[in-house]
Amino acid sequence: MSTALEQDLRACARLARTHYENFAVGSLLMPRKLRLSLAAIYATVRIADDLADEPVSGVEPRLALAEWQRGLEAAAAGRPAPHFAQRACGAVIRELGLPLDPFRALFRAFRRDTVQQRYETWDELLGYCRDSANPVGRLVLLLFGVNDPQLFQASDQICTGLQLVNHWQDVADDARRGLIYLPAEDLARFAVDPEGLLRGEDSPALRALLAFETARARALLEQGGGLITATHGRLRLQVALFRRAGLVACDALASAKYAVQAGAPRLGARQRLRIVFAGVHDVVRAHRVRAEVPAAPRELARPEAPHGA
Repeated sequence: MSTALEQDLRACARLARTHYENFAVGSLLMPRKLRLSLAAIYATVRIADDLADEPVSGVEPRLALAEWQRGLEAAAAGRPAPHFAQRACGAVIRELGLPLDPFRALFRAFRRDTVQQRYETWDELLGYCRDSANPVGRLVLLLFGVNDPQLFQASDQICTGLQLVNHWQDVADDARRGLIYLPAEDLARFAVDPEGLLRGEDSPALRALLAFETARARALLEQGGGLITATHGRLRLQVALFRRAGLVACDALASAKYAVQAGAPRLGARQRLRIVFAGVHDVVRAHRVRAEVPAAPRELARPEAPHGA
């Protein structure tokens, strides 16, 4: 590794640790040799996300995103790039042979964030998650050397479930920015006024809708559970903990009676310990399943329609 590349990678790690608290937690589950690679990807993607969500004064977000993507793809092709994150991520892409498709999907989602504030249907929202959440899980699997369409499918279910439950927790915060992720068809079905939602109004109808949407997110997280059994080592633990975090978040919403207009339910120390203990239990159970059938890996369940209506 050249000195210049090492400096770029370490700059990404510093940026990720100091600006994005979730990275510090997630990276601890990665083998040491993969942490810098993850930091390069994470820093590059988060900078792009910030360009969409927190645009620089006088700079059109879509133009800034296009310029950032061009720099990343130039670095991935071995050409010069202006930013240390682009150079570092490009080097990781080349070294590990990562495809550009997951990155391009993320950029599609970021561009969409600059122009779209509402979603008409459940399928449209799932399409957004396919670009904004699922590529991250696939990139983590690829970092661990996993390149299996069936495992990608299970990862997608977990990532989409996590993204959805985050949206349901943040309904009030999103509304203050004019964003509504609850599909318009479901708002109509439950007789929830979108303008009232933007004004911060709570109602039994809104809570019933959020219970319905949370059940959808939970179903996806449950369906993705086969990924724990199909993986091993630190990757298995990482999958188990992130999936369990989503399930505990679903429980927190239920415990708060879906009163999200008062603020997102926060996970306390007890809930965080529950994530750890339940996640470890999932890992132990998966190990036993694999030990029982060493010659026949457990087939992942086919995804089912989570909305049930």
